[in-house]
Amino acid sequence: GFPYCFANSMFNTGISKPEDYGTETIEGIKAEELVPENTYAVSANTKPNVIMIQLESFFDPLLWKKNPGTGNLKSGTEEDYDPIPFFHRLQKSYPHGYLNVPSVGAGTANTEFEAITGMNLDFFGPGEYPYKTVLKKTSCESVAFDLKNLGYSAHAIHNNEATFYDRNNVFAQIGFDTFTPIEYMNNIERNPAGWCRDKILVKEIIKTLDSTEGPDFIYTISVQGHGKYPDFEYYCEQIHEMDDFIRSLVNTLRTREEPIVLVMYGDHLPSFEWTADEMINKSLYQTEYVVWNNMNLPKKRMDVEAYQLAAHVLDMLGIHEGTMMRFHQNYLNGGMEDEETYLADMKALEYDILYGDKEVYGGELPYSPTNLQMGHKNITIKKVSNSDNNFAVTGENFTKFSYVMVNGEYADTIFVSDDMLLVGGITLKDGDSVVVVQKGKDGIKLSSTSMFIFRSHQ
Repeated sequence: GFPYCFANSMFNTGISKPEDYGTETIEGIKAEELVPENTYAVSANTKPNVIMIQLESFFDPLLWKKNPGTGNLKSGTEEDYDPIPFFHRLQKSYPHGYLNVPSVGAGTANTEFEAITGMNLDFFGPGEYPYKTVLKKTSCESVAFDLKNLGYSAHAIHNNEATFYDRNNVFAQIGFDTFTPIEYMNNIERNPAGWCRDKILVKEIIKTLDSTEGPDFIYTISVQGHGKYPDFEYYCEQIHEMDDFIRSLVNTLRTREEPIVLVMYGDHLPSFEWTADEMINKSLYQTEYVVWNNMNLPKKRMDVEAYQLAAHVLDMLGIHEGTMMRFHQNYLNGGMEDEETYLADMKALEYDILYGDKEVYGGELPYSPTNLQMGHKNITIKKVSNSDNNFAVTGENFTKFSYVMVNGEYADTIFVSDDMLLVGGITLKDGDSVVVVQKGKDGIKLSSTSMFIFRSHQ
């Protein structure tokens, strides 16, 4: 009953210690299954930007046998209606396949956890979200950390609140340098259910690419396809707009003269009362992925687990960096006896890295939390102009989530533009401190500018 389930979810967390866990087991895995050694083998002097986009509840409705069609988004009939035509077009020309995910209808953060860390959620407690348990206090090797070892910068983008699933804290534990949530975005458009439309992510991804000179790893989490859905027709309308977002992003990336790999996949099926028998692929735990690129990667179909996806993509690029990445690459390339051994050794590695003695690293975890910058650009105050009973703050990168504090107290703030905020009801005095704070709807402060001391003669 409920008391048992509640207690189980509260106390049965983490990964249980494998019976054969110890130095000998981990050394054996290192010697036999973490090959090849860390290398970077893609064409000389070429480090492609790697962009991963986790598409909220993105699923191909044509896989649902009972798909009624709607026919109202285009002029076509039900028979030729396809809400995601561009995604289907990409599948015909680029690497793709089914993606086995750990949840259905919800659980975005757990698919995300598997995709970023390469770790299998099955070994954790029932219903556990590692973002809310072990990663609150423990750093973990990830694709972000791995690529940073090769000179990449690592960025996360999400057009929803920063504190959802504690991402504002967790992303520091898994190696990201910057995190741009909705609180750092302007020109937000929302769908009828109140979720931010995904098309805003095009400019955010491009601005992030432009923010550094070297190669970038950008992990993006979309939100437009989020439930609840009034009906199936509404869901199809949302993923059709998400398909338009994908088209716009790909067409924009095509114009850039730098190598780019763009991995797109759904995090889980939408929350409809479907059964596996109603699916062409006979599964409620499979979405699809596709890998657009401008590097002529071989077009091949391969079905993978969410925790194998990054390893699979990096393997196509000749990148063999990191513990879980090389472990999965070895298995995917046939370098393992059987799946049973693979799963057992995977559990041993995950336990060692998160809860054990860090034997795989020689006894000491080589990763520590990053100094996570909120937003890929700093928010700054340049000038404060005083008037009778109000004042203006001029600066850079303000949003509708920017709030002015005077002497440590929040003031009534009006967002004018990305370079100006107005405050009413206050006349500043010499020596008053002014700070601009970014905070979401939950009131949690995400970041703040340096303190500006007002002087009337300035």
